[in-house]
Amino acid sequence: MDGKLEKVENRTEQERLLERKKREIELIKEVSGQINKTLDINFIAQTMLELMDKHFGFEHSMILTLDNNNESLSVLATHGYKDQGIGAKVRVGVGVIGIVAKRKKLMRMANMRMQMNYMHAVKKEVIKSNSDKIKETVPLPGLKDVESQIAIPMILDEELVGVFSVESQKLNLFDKEDELIITILANQTASALKHANLYKLEQERLNQLNQAHSDLADLNQNLEKKVEERTSELVELSKKLAKYFSPQVYESIFSGKLDVTVKTQRKQLTVFFSDLQGFTELTERLEPEILTELLTDYLTEMSKIAIKWGGTIDKYIGDAILVFFGDPSSNGHREDAINCVAMASEMIEKLSGIRNKWLNRGVSKTLNARIGIHSAVCTVGNFGSQDRLDYTVIGNGVNLASRLESNAKANKILISEDTYLLIKETFTCIEKETISVKGVSYPVKTYEVLEKKEASKVKIQPINKEMPGFSLKYNPSELSDNDTAIKLVSDVLKRLEKQKSLDD
Repeated sequence: MDGKLEKVENRTEQERLLERKKREIELIKEVSGQINKTLDINFIAQTMLELMDKHFGFEHSMILTLDNNNESLSVLATHGYKDQGIGAKVRVGVGVIGIVAKRKKLMRMANMRMQMNYMHAVKKEVIKSNSDKIKETVPLPGLKDVESQIAIPMILDEELVGVFSVESQKLNLFDKEDELIITILANQTASALKHANLYKLEQERLNQLNQAHSDLADLNQNLEKKVEERTSELVELSKKLAKYFSPQVYESIFSGKLDVTVKTQRKQLTVFFSDLQGFTELTERLEPEILTELLTDYLTEMSKIAIKWGGTIDKYIGDAILVFFGDPSSNGHREDAINCVAMASEMIEKLSGIRNKWLNRGVSKTLNARIGIHSAVCTVGNFGSQDRLDYTVIGNGVNLASRLESNAKANKILISEDTYLLIKETFTCIEKETISVKGVSYPVKTYEVLEKKEASKVKIQPINKEMPGFSLKYNPSELSDNDTAIKLVSDVLKRLEKQKSLDD
């Protein structure tokens, strides 16, 4: 009879153990399913505490995690306390929780109301040290009439992640046989918290990178805006400076071809000089505002023509204009002289229209220009001091051009023999009287330009132009293969059109 009773009892115990194991497995699956479905640290901790209350009746519990400095633990989540105490700190090695963190061993306390010394230690768990690293900012949650407490280390790969702490007003929190399963659940939670924390750190790094990228983008945008604004300012300044230079000189300076230093050279040039006949009388008869407007109108139109023909405008002296051909760029001595005379002829034609315009506005004094042109070797370049430079031309050739201008008739072009020899095949001229010039030991022959010869008798002019990324030199007298040249120019045009379409 006793044997049968023993067998029944053994079977009942085995069934109880089996049922217990089954319940433990279900519990592990439930906890695992809940805490592993998210990477939210707070959700994981809070879910763990609620499941512990559901299955074990842990009405008052908390999870503390180890700080990065490994010197303290911070309250991550609490359950059942009126004051949640999130963020409260406990030093490692201080109080039950601190000792469990230090030793990585479970600690169970009972009959705590009889242990006044321990109660004093609990109160001291909230840090009151003088350490600058750990300061009391939030009080640690706790029951006033606590009877028992258990603290379980949360460990992953032998490293402490945090501590799971439970308090109760009852004498015993849970059965001894539940200790293992609770430890397993605590460590499982430790794994989830570790992974969630790594994810959180990764997200923080990603946010920092995104913020850095955004800041960099803003910086680049601001930099681009500042560069654009500065470039716009420089462009405006460049446009203003361009008004003080001849286009050829301006391009030479900003392309680096012309050094901004005191530097000159001897060069074959064709020099142009013009002024308005009777301008002094005109200044006496007109109001300053009208005179300024008239002179501006005249000089503007003459300058456009000079630039069109490639002349370098040296300076304006009242109504007088000094232009030269052959520097900083040249098409050859002959072509420079031809372009200079062609420029002068167009100026005379244009002056007729300006004269009629101002006659209609009541300026009765006619505008008549005198022009002198001479070709010779002159000194050209930057003259002046180290602080201020003037790009100009000097020499007897300039003086002779000035004398030719003063001897010219109204609206006539008087040239020297040196210029005549260069342009005689292009322009019809008549010989005029010789003149004596100071500094020249011989009489200077002069010629008056009448008109341009027929186009059939005129040679095609060479071209010699340069700009950044493009240069063109064409001399018909030297070209031996027109077909190849046409193909080459056609290829260049196709490329330019393709580039323009890409830019657009």
